[in-house]
Amino acid sequence: MYVEQDIAMMYLRPDRKLLFGLIIVSMMFSSKLAFAADVVAEADIKSVQFVIDSQITAFKSGDHTSAYSFAAPNVQQAFPSVDTFIDMVRRGYTPLFRPSSYFFGRSMLSEGEFLQELIVTDASRQLWQIIYTLSQQKDQSWKVTNVLMYPYKGTAA
Repeated sequence: MYVEQDIAMMYLRPDRKLLFGLIIVSMMFSSKLAFAADVVAEADIKSVQFVIDSQITAFKSGDHTSAYSFAAPNVQQAFPSVDTFIDMVRRGYTPLFRPSSYFFGRSMLSEGEFLQELIVTDASRQLWQIIYTLSQQKDQSWKVTNVLMYPYKGTAA
């Protein structure tokens, strides 16, 4: 579901894409209902951040098989090989594929899905807000179900 939405986002006009993204982010992080979401356990935060950090480390080191292993079944179904997955990431998520730096922002758990904010600086010092969505699998591991990316205005110092 989320991959289909993300793919659809690629085909929106840039002005509509930004508006759509801003609406989602503002609903996610400023709504009183969002903060009334499920309580986030510290262990879950650490586990989710470990998954994201491990995937980015795998991207940076060229270990594409490991990076692909952190994708949830819905993502692997949409991109059924490591090569198609990496090509999609390389073309659509360059700041995540080769970040200069990043740090974790806000976290929340809502309706069984974990949302984790990440602030990324790319090679040109452009800042990006990344929203990862992860779901917990039957084996209790967390897998990435979707990634949304929005540019920040300005550059990093």
